[in-house]
Amino acid sequence: MQDLKNKLVFKPNRENPEESEKMNKWLVKFKEEREFDGIMKNTMITDVVRLKIFLDFVEKRLEKEPDNMRNSDFIQFFNYLNTERKLSKSTQNRYFNLLKVFYRTMRLSNFLDFSDESIERKRFSRSEVKHYDAISEAELNEVIQSIVDGKSKTQIRDALVIRLLWDTGCRLSEVINLKYEDCDFKEGIFKLKNTKGKVERTVTCSKDTLDVLNQYKQYNPNSKPENYIFQTIEGKIIRKNWISKVFRDHVKKLKEKGIIARNRRLVTHSLRHGRAVDFLDKGVPIDIVKEYLGHASLETTLFYSHSRERKDKMLKDLKKLL
Repeated sequence: MQDLKNKLVFKPNRENPEESEKMNKWLVKFKEEREFDGIMKNTMITDVVRLKIFLDFVEKRLEKEPDNMRNSDFIQFFNYLNTERKLSKSTQNRYFNLLKVFYRTMRLSNFLDFSDESIERKRFSRSEVKHYDAISEAELNEVIQSIVDGKSKTQIRDALVIRLLWDTGCRLSEVINLKYEDCDFKEGIFKLKNTKGKVERTVTCSKDTLDVLNQYKQYNPNSKPENYIFQTIEGKIIRKNWISKVFRDHVKKLKEKGIIARNRRLVTHSLRHGRAVDFLDKGVPIDIVKEYLGHASLETTLFYSHSRERKDKMLKDLKKLL
């Protein structure tokens, strides 16, 4: 059992619119200007994705060009983002900021009236409310260590669920609903059937996590194809609330010890956020991250490319150069 505890802790160390000829004309010019401005590659990628949404709407819905848009046209576009694409206020705010950049870069003035009016009427918030933080690998390691050092009878199972959440970037419900028939215990491949979007997808885990999983499942009372991987002592499916409580309690304990900062807002979903940020930091293409995490819209994934954690890391990297 101690061997399993040691292995659980980490070792140091919506579719994108098709480009039309008209759209491409504006995209090429915008990218040329922004590249000359020295804009970072990741920023360029996210800006272009959103700009395509705007240009597609202008061309197909309004049958216009960006340079002859009027106030009423911009209002139609943002109503479209709100009612049809169902984007959050914070995401709409990003579109607003992007269009300010786009029209300034293109040296066009027809967005100015809408921009001034929107600021005056406070249509778009200057700040974004964030409900919880993305966990870092260092913080995660402290949480797992705290769990395996505890006295709970389910400490190995609980820590393993949390580590698998990190590896896979899954939602908690997706992991606890895994059954034997969904898992390839040799390759570490998992088929997720009970997903939020009702679309089956495949995820994987690290070799270390897989080793622990293969040892852990030997202690399960039931191991038929239809049985759940993570079971109670009675062999039943575990409750989401239990894992959330375990995670929350150990984060609280680590805050009291001063190991995790008290202002960090960490919940189990922070593991999914942290994994998304980690993937993007390691250079995984944003469309791959979208598919792996099972986001219905690229807009959700784009959120992480502008997360505070990524900005903080960038500032630390810049500080080293000073």
